[in-house]
Amino acid sequence: MKRVARVLCVVCLLALALGPGAFAAEKAKGGQVPTKITSEKVRYEQDGRVVIFLGKVFVQRPDMTIRSRKLTVHLAQGASGAAPGRPAGPGEVERIVAEGDVELEREGRQGTCATATYHVQKGLLVMEGEPRLTDGDNQITGRIIRLYLKDNRSEVEGGPDRQVEAIFMTPPEAE
Repeated sequence: MKRVARVLCVVCLLALALGPGAFAAEKAKGGQVPTKITSEKVRYEQDGRVVIFLGKVFVQRPDMTIRSRKLTVHLAQGASGAAPGRPAGPGEVERIVAEGDVELEREGRQGTCATATYHVQKGLLVMEGEPRLTDGDNQITGRIIRLYLKDNRSEVEGGPDRQVEAIFMTPPEAE
């Protein structure tokens, strides 16, 4: 029972570490934090309300970094009363999808996967494609990892071909 509690504790710590509210970040005007995105190429598709960053994508925030081959920012539909098909204002993002060799880092804790999707309104980060969260020597893997950032909780889902696996370091038993 103690081992199960320790595994859950490690998972929760990793979720907190990767969540946007886990650590205080330097805040700019209006309570927002600066986010810098660099890539080899950027494409904006107005009709699809997407901005696509391609090639060596690097996202840097005071509290987190993300690396991937592709990052797609899906803009939210305009506010009610706005013209149909008109995108929302700057900063109104529906979801962000990082694809290809995704690496996340926050306060020394890492996550890797093939695809990471962040659903802004839900505060949900979904990691798929060999997802792995690591905190020092502790790690957890599964088929899908869901981090509910607003609720400070997580779920790791296995499947018939891939069970959830947690490795964590514990003190040796007293002799």
